[in-house]
Amino acid sequence: MIKEFIIRNLKLLYSRKQCKYLASYGNNISIAPKIRLYNPKYISVGSGCYFGPGCRIEAWDHYNDTKYEPQILIGDNVKINSTCHIGAINKVEIGRDCLLGSHVMIIDHSHGKSELAEAAKHPSDRDLYSKGRIEIGEKCWIAENVVILPGVKIGEGCIIGANAVVTKSFPAFCVIAGNPAKIVKRLS
Repeated sequence: MIKEFIIRNLKLLYSRKQCKYLASYGNNISIAPKIRLYNPKYISVGSGCYFGPGCRIEAWDHYNDTKYEPQILIGDNVKINSTCHIGAINKVEIGRDCLLGSHVMIIDHSHGKSELAEAAKHPSDRDLYSKGRIEIGEKCWIAENVVILPGVKIGEGCIIGANAVVTKSFPAFCVIAGNPAKIVKRLS
């Protein structure tokens, strides 16, 4: 009983320490150890959120000699399981009450524009490029190993099946699966 009390309070203290660097944050946020917050001043987190161990939440405001204006907005009661990677040079917005399985990648940019002129450069020497922001609606369930790419908007209440690669936008209340992802069922 005493051991559980100490562990719970240590987790609370760790979470509070991490939150103080965020742009804004709500109440009752739980952040597991070994999380990486890069440029947390561009990250806003709602109340009741959970971040599992090994998550990387990265807002890149510069890379090489280029400046960016990133935003990562995470709504209330979002649960992000272990080793997820969320990255922005533009904007990533996750609506309230979403659940992300482990190993999910949501990233609004890439190294370069996939053009022949850039192919001669080492990928890390290419400027970061975004095809657009990512918006995920409220109450979405994103299963294990899902990848959501730039310029995508996911409607409210969607379910994205394990290992899906989401390259385009989808309306609300759909089950999405595959690579590339497509609608496999509409929820009525």
